[in-house]
Amino acid sequence: MDATILLQELETLAAGLDIEVRYDDFEGQGGLCRYGGRSYLIVNRKLDTEARVHLLCCALARLSLDAVFIRPQVREQIEKCRSPAPA
Repeated sequence: MDATILLQELETLAAGLDIEVRYDDFEGQGGLCRYGGRSYLIVNRKLDTEARVHLLCCALARLSLDAVFIRPQVREQIEKCRSPAPA
């Protein structure tokens, strides 16, 4: 799956989980946070598409997604972030 399409799928998934994805300029990459009772996924707008995809996958991998329909290619990418790194 093309990285741009994958990014759109991940953004749509986040929105469906009531997580607002925000792009902004700051140091670092970003991540998932809660503020004022809402969930946000903050992403450094300077990241390229592949880095954005990786950040969103890793953030969403922290959540329980078993009851959510996710396209197989998207779920596979998220699961890669869930797997422990090889020793």
